[in-house]
Amino acid sequence: MWRRAPKEPAATDTAVSAPGFGVGVQVYVREHLPPSSDDWVGEPTGVIIAPGDRSLRNVYGPADGLTTWTIAFSEPQYRRDGRGPYETAVVPSALLVAEEPVPD
Repeated sequence: MWRRAPKEPAATDTAVSAPGFGVGVQVYVREHLPPSSDDWVGEPTGVIIAPGDRSLRNVYGPADGLTTWTIAFSEPQYRRDGRGPYETAVVPSALLVAEEPVPD
């Protein structure tokens, strides 16, 4: 009935595409511009362990300021105003940068 055309082989890009966000992705948290009291000291690293607040989550759409992720920090972190220590935090995706995957 239907004639299926064979799929063309995927083009191999020489450029490595940036990894997306999801559970298990190692990230670091950027500082706000301009700095605020809610910033983290330095740019802490951690791993995404869960989606953030469900009412604000937009997992399937483009990255926006409303999508949040729960981050488990590699060591306890403090806010710029001295609050803490925090072992986990809900962070907007706009402040996260995914680490490049380690080559095999």
